Amino acid sequence: MATREWLSVVAGLGVALGLFLASFALHIVGGATDQGWLFAMAVALIFVTATGFPVIAMWASRLGELQSLAARSVGGIGAAAGFGFTVAALWAANGRAFAWWEFPLGSVLVLFGSGALLASWLFLASRNPGPQSPGDRNTGTSDATAKP
Repeated sequence: MATREWLSVVAGLGVALGLFLASFALHIVGGATDQGWLFAMAVALIFVTATGFPVIAMWASRLGELQSLAARSVGGIGAAAGFGFTVAALWAANGRAFAWWEFPLGSVLVLFGSGALLASWLFLASRNPGPQSPGDRNTGTSDATAKP
């Protein structure tokens, strides 16, 4: 892998980790200040960033070729980290006690959470395809008014 690709891997995983840690910090602030709404929102953000960790990391890495070694690295590391963070969140939600169901549920939640984020990302990308090339732009003259 080229240096640029490695930097993209680190940047993508770093952004995803930063979002997760910011959600975790917000949850601590919400609990310490006894603001239930802030705590609940932070817990929801923790679960979104944990279950969607692979897709968030992939989006933030801006790797265009998804079959490259760099993209597969982001996906694999992101999935493992997302699974670990999701199981940790389930552990905390279960009164800081491990249960047998946390591990299989963690896998399922990462699969569906990442799938939902990916579907949303692809839907938004299809609605806003980006700048058009000069050949695609309307010249402002319709065929009905153009003179031969």
